Amino acid sequence: MSASKDNYWSLFRDPNFPLYFVLTLSFFMTIFFRVSASVIMPVEAGRLGMSASLVGFISSVHFYAYALMQPISGVLHDRFGPVRVVSAGLLLTAASCLLLTLVRTPFTLGVWRLVSGFGVSPMYSATLVFIAFAFPHERYTFYAGINFAVSNLGAMVSVAPLGFAMDEFGIPATFAVLSGVSLALAAALWLNAERDPLRAVTEGRGRPISSLVAGVWGALLFVFRERRVRALMIFWTASASSLLVFQGLWGAAWFEVAFGVHPASARFWSSLISVGMMVGPLMAGGVVLTPERLPRIIRSVITVNSFAWVLLLAVVWFAMPVWAGGVAALLLGAITGLRGIFVLAGVTALAPEGEKGVIFGAMNMVAVLSSILFQWGTGVVIDLFPAEHPGVYTAEGYFTAFVLVTVSVFLSMLAFRPLGLDPLKPGR
Repeated sequence: MSASKDNYWSLFRDPNFPLYFVLTLSFFMTIFFRVSASVIMPVEAGRLGMSASLVGFISSVHFYAYALMQPISGVLHDRFGPVRVVSAGLLLTAASCLLLTLVRTPFTLGVWRLVSGFGVSPMYSATLVFIAFAFPHERYTFYAGINFAVSNLGAMVSVAPLGFAMDEFGIPATFAVLSGVSLALAAALWLNAERDPLRAVTEGRGRPISSLVAGVWGALLFVFRERRVRALMIFWTASASSLLVFQGLWGAAWFEVAFGVHPASARFWSSLISVGMMVGPLMAGGVVLTPERLPRIIRSVITVNSFAWVLLLAVVWFAMPVWAGGVAALLLGAITGLRGIFVLAGVTALAPEGEKGVIFGAMNMVAVLSSILFQWGTGVVIDLFPAEHPGVYTAEGYFTAFVLVTVSVFLSMLAFRPLGLDPLKPGR
């Protein structure tokens, strides 16, 4: 079932839309800083002579902090409201940007990734909680689609445009400007914090902050004990981990080596996965979900997503032109975006009211921890195929690493059985 044009305009006119959109722009910053390592780290690896495993470890430090804060952020959203929490996170994000205006060593790069991980950690669950609370459930895909489309523009901007800015103005000047952008968003949210609908309703009756540990533990137990939620977590984890290995670390470098093109060309074509991540969620925006249809939709999208990875590998294996790799990345991004929207819709349908924030956070923590293992693990695999010079990696190493990533995506389909086909309804 699709929404009419009149209905679309009414959704944009919702009084909660402006504040929601600023939160979406904040999530844009999350994706931007997550993916920026794919541009900065290969450049610094060549300059500093770092191994692939060290590059993977430094990049993954961001996700250690991010993962630790996911369930904690969920509790904070439920207690204080996502607007206040995100404004505080943006202040820390601005501080992390200033670190790259200093001398860059493996240590300072690691500190940058760590602090930025803490700073951007609240944004993801904040938008999900806000959407779930402020808008009707049947329109989840519309608002989530806009959120993912705008935020994944951050992934596009953090590859080719960021690389251009670094080449033209240098890393210090570029990240000084990014610090200012983060501060501006923080101010916009803080000045409108009283308009947070979740905060307005829960004022005076939220759980005490001392319940944080109990809330996180309870959410983790719910995620692992509930069969269908556990299945969705597996889908979420496989999707996030595989995407972040390509989009957030090795994609541009792999395209440069595999297709033998200039770094700028590799950045452009590999960044089309981020264009797809914008297009896919927007395609889902016209779908009105029902609990009965959702399990079948999730199965179909995940199956297509798995074969999209095979297509990308085939393009590289048969030495097709780089534009073919870009098209494959575009298709992969679109179907991955659809996968994310529908899996999150399933989590929203199953999560009890009043606990969505901490459950989103708990599940995302597991997904991010898996992403850490994927980034570190692919770095180890790439190091098994050494090149002549430190900081330079081979096409064989990249291809082997992404074959293993593709296998893991197919293995996630084993969770179809526990998901089942019954309508998705809240637990507890």
